[in-house]
Amino acid sequence: MGERRGWEQMGAASGLLAGGMFVVAFIMFMLADPSGGTPYPSIENAQRVNDFYSQNVNHIRLQVLFTSLGIALFLWFLGPLWRVLREAEGEPARGSTVALVGAGVGAALMLVALALTYSVLLTTSPAQAEAVPAFFTGSAVLFALGGGVLSVFFFAVGKVILHTGVMGRWLGWLALVAAVLAALAFISPFWVSGVLNPATGALGLWAWWVAFVVWMLLAGAVLTLQEYRSARAAVTTEPTRPGSTTAEAGN
Repeated sequence: MGERRGWEQMGAASGLLAGGMFVVAFIMFMLADPSGGTPYPSIENAQRVNDFYSQNVNHIRLQVLFTSLGIALFLWFLGPLWRVLREAEGEPARGSTVALVGAGVGAALMLVALALTYSVLLTTSPAQAEAVPAFFTGSAVLFALGGGVLSVFFFAVGKVILHTGVMGRWLGWLALVAAVLAALAFISPFWVSGVLNPATGALGLWAWWVAFVVWMLLAGAVLTLQEYRSARAAVTTEPTRPGSTTAEAGN
């Protein structure tokens, strides 16, 4: 039982670790040539991405690395989150199951988008360099579609939390706000510039991504605290075996 609870606590804490990875990735992105270089292009200016990547290749590699690690940790976090939601919802647990599927599909699309960026950063010939703008556009669109699918995850999570009260209703309302922002990512591929474009847009990318990271950090903190309290309660209520000491029973 103690080993199982230890794994559950680590799974819950992986939400916090994932958020930390995303914050580090954002710092790497902000450090990419902050003065005098080629700015990060929108879809409209995708042909400039070769210059941007060549000037900031190491920072972009680190950004992609930490983002990938964050998504992997998010997938681990889904395990304990799904268990808590499913137990609170009861059978047939449709909402928690939809949340799990939405999160898995959204994360998969984002990982494919990051794989395209990895491929771009490995280009070594002029012929490959000609395809970089197309890869950049494809990566941005796939990442946006992944964010759009996350709206399904957030709507389902918000519904379960608000219906059951598990993890706090305030977290359910925040999930619904994140769901609305993430749904905007579905229409972002129709914009090549402006606030809705999927590469640099405030609503096409940053709003739903920040909402995702903030919600995950808060949910990770809440779930970690709940697992800690459950573990403490289990220790204090565990019956003492005949002939054992109180300390042995606590262990």
